[in-house]
Amino acid sequence: MASWTLVGLWAPSGVPLFVRHTGHGKPPPYALIGSLNGVHVFGESHGVTLCTTRTQNASLTWKTYHDSIRLVLVRGSETTGDSSDSSLLDLMFASLVLLLGLDTVTSSTNIERLKRDIRPCFPLLDELLFRAVGGENHQGFSHLTGCAECVIPPEHHALQNEIEKFAESADSTYACVMMEGQVVSGTRNFWTLSHTELVLLPLLVTTNTFTVARDLPIYLPNKSPNVPFRMLVVQLTSHVSVVTLCGPTPSLADMIRSATSFWAPFYQVLEALSSLLPWNIAPALLAQLDNSVIGLLLVNYDHKRCVGCLHLSEDSRSRSLCVNKKSAALQSVYRSIIGPLLQPPAMPPEDFPTGLHPDHLPLESYVSTDSYKVYVLQSSPFHLLVLFPPALPIHIARQVSKRTLAIFTKGKTPRL
Repeated sequence: MASWTLVGLWAPSGVPLFVRHTGHGKPPPYALIGSLNGVHVFGESHGVTLCTTRTQNASLTWKTYHDSIRLVLVRGSETTGDSSDSSLLDLMFASLVLLLGLDTVTSSTNIERLKRDIRPCFPLLDELLFRAVGGENHQGFSHLTGCAECVIPPEHHALQNEIEKFAESADSTYACVMMEGQVVSGTRNFWTLSHTELVLLPLLVTTNTFTVARDLPIYLPNKSPNVPFRMLVVQLTSHVSVVTLCGPTPSLADMIRSATSFWAPFYQVLEALSSLLPWNIAPALLAQLDNSVIGLLLVNYDHKRCVGCLHLSEDSRSRSLCVNKKSAALQSVYRSIIGPLLQPPAMPPEDFPTGLHPDHLPLESYVSTDSYKVYVLQSSPFHLLVLFPPALPIHIARQVSKRTLAIFTKGKTPRL
């Protein structure tokens, strides 16, 4: 596993606030952390903002927020820094705002207290690091795409109607049904949340352990960074929960009673959703996929949603690629292709990197290695990455990828 380290410092004084590390080796000592901050401060004193650099042993990215919090991302020598590192740091800072509020994070006068306040953020920060490094049991693409990871259920419209009714009964407009950290269905207003909020809220639910229900105060980094909401999570089945963003009312006890009685008639429908795991798509869609497809990632930037399928064609052709390797392959291709080559369509995440000339906008690309092939299609507002065995001819991969995109987008409304 690659080595990644996140360092948080109080920018005015350079005092370290926290260090989070994943992968082999040890996190950098405080003397080195002070040096990393010193290099950045030296550049600022000469009118230069140091954003990123690479040494013999690591890639480093700096970013300062509101002249208060400075985050430093350190990658080990086995990985190469890229433009997505800056977006990852934005998510890290937004994670602090999500749980503490912007004023608490940026206007603190007691550094020791701020260090203690940040500790509850560690599980969410660690989850982002694990996903970025491709840790086992931490596969995911939302931190890259800036879109919520979703499941495509067979009864989407029925669930949509019910979650709207439930949110109205709870005096809220922001609610969703979630399964294993992935959104199954959400209210219309839920999808008006920013890309950052849609990425972080499911991760927060995933990293917070609870038995039946949880009442957690949160701040929406873009919509409400200083006025808290209450995030009420009620478990409906062993895999499915309903998440509602509320004000002072209702109480958690009232929400448990309301959710239990409201969703009781739909228990069989909710329980059946677990049959979509681990494929994340409805059986009718799964049956149409070509047998040569061993993994895929579909992103809809208009709807701020993405779906990843890593458990496809698990036979002798894909046995050399475990789920972790499939996830790593799709993540690697996404980083190298989307932005640097293919321009993100429609509504990309804020500050999405792109250096393309407006007269040259490619729509297709592919990557071929000894272990796999990945074909990439752009059809606004979609990006589709399809993973194939290495022996498949590229012209066949192109045909299959186009058919795969049609499977997910044909009809009057997109499936995602």
